[in-house]
Amino acid sequence: MARRTYDQFCGLALALDIVGERWTLMIVRELMSGPKRYSDLATALAGIGTSLLATRIKQLESDGVLERRYLRPPVASTVYELTTAGWELAHALTPLALWGSKHYAVRGRSPEQSFRAEWALVFLAQLFDPEQLRGVEVSFEFRADGSSARLDIRDGRAQVHSGSDERPADAVVSYDSDTLGAIVGGVLPLMDAIVQQRVRVEGSPEAAQILFVLLQSALDRLGLGGAEPTS
Repeated sequence: MARRTYDQFCGLALALDIVGERWTLMIVRELMSGPKRYSDLATALAGIGTSLLATRIKQLESDGVLERRYLRPPVASTVYELTTAGWELAHALTPLALWGSKHYAVRGRSPEQSFRAEWALVFLAQLFDPEQLRGVEVSFEFRADGSSARLDIRDGRAQVHSGSDERPADAVVSYDSDTLGAIVGGVLPLMDAIVQQRVRVEGSPEAAQILFVLLQSALDRLGLGGAEPTS
């Protein structure tokens, strides 16, 4: 399949020549929550088709955005992960994803739209203040609409992983996708969501406070403060 090109010597055009095809950026988003097997990507990206997924992976590998790695036994599986250039692209995607959430997720989730807890979390985690992460070692499990994701903070870094973990988290956060859309859309302050129990945090109070500070700071950076309850 020949790749389409804008044939323009412009940074934006050159970038879109690489990532402008349908599904390409969705693959990058999936790898922001850790290395994935081909089957993991196929499951998360329902509708892409196996042939197109294989084509997109091959293109991204050729372009240096992702690379494959073989995991030794007992796992014995090939996984795909972002390269340094791939992570640079992931960071560049964060403002775009947050723009989409801020202006359009507020409308709520339609029945035909799929949802995974890590999809928003990988972008929100990019907004955490590195200074606030220093010296913090804590883990969270996020549960929303039947999906779960793990957020581990250690060594000054916030890492998101899809699914749950056999290790118990310091706190468990439960919510639904419409609540998330309302918060990121700026119509529901985070504190209001907690007071109304639309966001529930169970576990260590200290961990819950750390999470609130991180999320509130991230929302403040988006201009979505509203730390004080309105009711």
